[in-house]
Amino acid sequence: FNQQSADALERRSAMFENLLFYGRYKFFDGPPEHRSQTSVVFRAHDLDQQADYGVTFDKADKNEDGNLDLKELKRIANSIGL
Repeated sequence: FNQQSADALERRSAMFENLLFYGRYKFFDGPPEHRSQTSVVFRAHDLDQQADYGVTFDKADKNEDGNLDLKELKRIANSIGL
């Protein structure tokens, strides 16, 4: 690992930060999936390594009741980059 490799990784990281929404979502080309007075929904590909949201939910559901309280929901939102 040398300085040239480190510079290349830094440039790649900067490029993805500028090209991706929240550094992880790549929007599909085309019109929005849904549009209303209060929202617009676009399709996007999630480039995050952890795609198993069931596992994410189970880890956040500390009292294992199958529901998330506000604190648990905030923990999930942070873990998936929201």
